[in-house]
Amino acid sequence: MLKSIDVLIGLTVIMLALSMGVTVMTQFMITVLNSRGRHLRRGLVDLLRLIDPALTGQTGRAIATMVLTHPLVSATGRRLGSVVHREEFTKLLLHLASGDDKRLGEDARGVLKKALEANGVSNPTAMLKNIRTVALQLEAASPELAADARQSLAILQEARSDYVAKVNSWFDQTIDRVAQRFSSSTRAITFAAAFLTAVILQVDTLLLVNRLSADDKMREAFLAQARSMQPAAPAEAPGAGSADTAIDRKYLAFLAEHGVITVPRTRDDWVQGWGKVNVFGVLMTGLLLSMGAPFWYNSLGRLLQLRSALAAKDDQQRAERQGAPAVGGGGTTKPFRLPGERGVLPGGG
Repeated sequence: MLKSIDVLIGLTVIMLALSMGVTVMTQFMITVLNSRGRHLRRGLVDLLRLIDPALTGQTGRAIATMVLTHPLVSATGRRLGSVVHREEFTKLLLHLASGDDKRLGEDARGVLKKALEANGVSNPTAMLKNIRTVALQLEAASPELAADARQSLAILQEARSDYVAKVNSWFDQTIDRVAQRFSSSTRAITFAAAFLTAVILQVDTLLLVNRLSADDKMREAFLAQARSMQPAAPAEAPGAGSADTAIDRKYLAFLAEHGVITVPRTRDDWVQGWGKVNVFGVLMTGLLLSMGAPFWYNSLGRLLQLRSALAAKDDQQRAERQGAPAVGGGGTTKPFRLPGERGVLPGGG
């Protein structure tokens, strides 16, 4: 039983180390593609369409882009920001409609201004000024209030309109849909990165299980490595959230040292490598890697706990067997007597 658990622990260590590399690849692709900002822009375009049907197509996209590239939202002013609060969105639309921000084209600004007028905002400049004034008054009167609470109260007091009602009613639901779409796209990127890693490195799960089952030293090495990977707190699990690249390189080097992963030097080496692995095993590896590093980290912890419990139980049973008297041994035994007899076998002369 312990051998089977050790094989699973070794396989889990391999999947955890490779999953950390997959996590690094996923985070890199998300950053390069600006996936968060793109999904958020799509959500804001949908919200603008709900505010007024005129804010659709290229106009809505241009307005959403100006919101997410505003210095208050975007860190660089060029890339799309990944976070925007409801109060920020409400005030930035008023700011764009007022004409103070020249980045937005005149045609798009005219459409936005008419849409706000149709929703009860006749003078965006004056309304924005009143919001700032009331926010200052609230800060002086109630300094204990958070900044977002002051801004929300100021908007509700000075910008009562169908526009604000629509934003407040639909903003949270829109952001929830954005989060769902972003999670789905991230899973797709992770899935692709996992299969790409498995195919490039030609990691065969079936072959790994056979090697771990046959090689005692390899199992012991991976068991020792598993114990060294566990002291980190679960919240700081390798590959969870922001992956530690240095730790990832350390674990990948451990796998390379034991011949688990090999990087083909030439295309011919890579093609020849497929003759040594099972295609189904490589596909299985990609599927397992797509589960993510946090899953394998938690699985490793549970397997180590299970192994400790089984090892303690085996030790206890072994001790009980060694301490029990052997049959026919040199200990004191009672004589065999038939019922009703006094130590004399029947038929004695």
